[in-house]
Amino acid sequence: MIFRMLDVSEQSWLSTKEAAILLEVSQRTIQNWVDSGKLKASLTMGGHRRLSREDVIRHLSAARSALTGNTEYIEPSITDDESHLRVLVVEDDYAILRLCELQFGQFSVPHQLFLATNAYQGLMMVGKYRPHLIFTDLNMPDIDGLHMISEIMKMPDMKDTKIIVVTGMEAKDILKMGSIPEGLMVLPKPIPFKTVETILYQQANTLKQLKKID
Repeated sequence: MIFRMLDVSEQSWLSTKEAAILLEVSQRTIQNWVDSGKLKASLTMGGHRRLSREDVIRHLSAARSALTGNTEYIEPSITDDESHLRVLVVEDDYAILRLCELQFGQFSVPHQLFLATNAYQGLMMVGKYRPHLIFTDLNMPDIDGLHMISEIMKMPDMKDTKIIVVTGMEAKDILKMGSIPEGLMVLPKPIPFKTVETILYQQANTLKQLKKID
C-alpha cells in the first residue's frame, strides 16, 4: 500500500476508528481493507492512518445499495415527551444521514431525530411531526431543498421552526436554483457538528421560552 503524507489541516478525512463506526466494522477490518487497497488511506506526519471521507462514504453507499436496494427514510421510535426537541435532517446521501445519526446520538440535548432521504419525504415528516429544527440539503432529486423550504415557510404552524441549509454547493450554483430565503443560516459540508450542537442548545432554550409563554 502506497501512502501520501497528509496535511492535517484538511477536513475531508476520517480516522480508522471513525471509519469503522461509520461502516459498522472493526478497526482491524478497516486496516485490512486499507492494506488490500479496498480503501484509500494517507499518513499524517505522526504516522497515523487517515481515510478519505468521500471514499468511505462511497463504500458505505455502495454496500447499503447492494444489501437493501432502497433509500427509504429512517424513522425512530416516537416519544410523547414534549420537552424533547424534534429535529429533522433531509439529505439524499445515506452515508451523511448515517453520520448524522451517529453524531446526534452523542449530543446531550434531549431530542428526537428524524431522517429523510429526499424533500418529498421531508415534507411528509414536517406535516406529521412538526419539527422544531430542520437541517436540509439543497441539491436533491425531484424536489430541491429550496422548494421544500418555500413550502414549509407557508405553513402557519411552522413559523417557530428554525431551518438550516447544509450544502457543499457554491453560491453561483445555488443562484441557478433560486435564492435562499433571507435570514436562514447556511452551513458548509463537511457538516460542522460542533456548530450543529450549539444550534440544538439554542433551539432547545427557545422552545423552553415559548412553552413558558404558552
